[in-house]
Amino acid sequence: MPWYSAFPDPKHTELQGISPDDLAAVLRDPATQVAKDVLVVDVRRTDFEGVAIKGAINLPAHSFYETVDTAVELLKTVKKVVFHCQACLPGGRAYRAAGWYADALEKRGLSTDGVYYLEGGIKAWKEKYGEDEELSVKLKVLEE
Repeated sequence: MPWYSAFPDPKHTELQGISPDDLAAVLRDPATQVAKDVLVVDVRRTDFEGVAIKGAINLPAHSFYETVDTAVELLKTVKKVVFHCQACLPGGRAYRAAGWYADALEKRGLSTDGVYYLEGGIKAWKEKYGEDEELSVKLKVLEE
């Protein structure tokens, strides 16, 4: 049984995508304030490795539904919230988390216009910007 079967399907399933190039342009814009104008939410869990987008926060999809109300309280004033996982496939982790987030915003009477998923996920990002130290962070490999 998949992990998401423990949670309801999000009502918001028609989500806006943002390309890696467009997100990079937003992040490079000197006028952009991270956590005010844009915030990237990385929903990877055990596969949170390799590269992360600089300034992103990690809120694993597996626990996101249970904590979405707190996420809304913390992020509701951010203009663009961009969710991503490995590949951002329809019905995948980023889609579900973004959908739950949009559902929670709507429940409070707030706009869902600023909810996005990263087209192609971290895989697409890494191909273009994985080596760009201005935009990406190499994650340390921890040995057990």
